[in-house]
Amino acid sequence: MDKILIVDASGSDRRLMVGLLTRAGYEPIAVETMEAAKDEVVLSPWRSQRSVERNFHPAQ
Repeated sequence: MDKILIVDASGSDRRLMVGLLTRAGYEPIAVETMEAAKDEVVLSPWRSQRSVERNFHPAQ
């Protein structure tokens, strides 16, 4: 099952997206902040910390 990371401050938007993506056959991981998203990506077995740091671009 493919995983999708959802980052949204709105709890209702996260719940909506989780429901839609689950029904579509994905395994959504929903978090509220970019910091939490970075933590999830770091914990993911397919990404290294160096890759996360290289590809992270804070909002302007």
